[in-house]
Amino acid sequence: ETRIIPEETSAKFLAQHLKPYEFVSGLIKGKRVLEVGCGDGYGTSYLSGFASQAVGVDYDQASIGLAKTKYRAKNLDFSCMDATDLSFEDDSFDAVCSFQVIEHIPEELLPKYLKEIKRVLKKDGVFYLTTLNLAHVMKSPLTYKKHPAHCKEFRLVELKELLSGEFKIIEVYGLQLTLKHRLFQRLKKIGIESKAFYSRITTRDFKFTQEDPQKASDFLIVMGK
Repeated sequence: ETRIIPEETSAKFLAQHLKPYEFVSGLIKGKRVLEVGCGDGYGTSYLSGFASQAVGVDYDQASIGLAKTKYRAKNLDFSCMDATDLSFEDDSFDAVCSFQVIEHIPEELLPKYLKEIKRVLKKDGVFYLTTLNLAHVMKSPLTYKKHPAHCKEFRLVELKELLSGEFKIIEVYGLQLTLKHRLFQRLKKIGIESKAFYSRITTRDFKFTQEDPQKASDFLIVMGK
């Protein structure tokens, strides 16, 4: 299980997962937004500070119960729902976000997952998706084992091929470390570790860039219908 509960998550891992929400926050102002696979709702709640309405859905009843308890606002709603069977009318949302979710969807259900998101997205709506970069995490194909909670992990070429079957890909970004963060990683490799630095990592220590996304830890794909 890889669900994010902010108060129980390391600073680096949390910042890495918050960065996509920060990225889209300025792009969804005044819009009706759906998050598919919202977990305990921390990201949907953040987006509600910018959107006219933010709706979070997740298949896990316990996570939705937690979200409803922790995060409350007039323009914020949570529902227990299967990502492959969304209970919304066609063309309901200006934007849909699904961050670090696609790798958890069984391969045979991926077409249905994407078709449902396309269905509920307005004609001129935008779909934002993130997932890890398999080429980045796989150091050796012979020894690599994917996360037990992941059904399918993607290299960029196969991710784009899958997504372009339903959507028009507008932009591709890669999540990379800032120069300062990379320096601390190099020091760590030679045995000099700064726990003080890693405990203070924020979203400012990560950046989304269109330069060489193959080297990124995660992809962010921006799509239209």
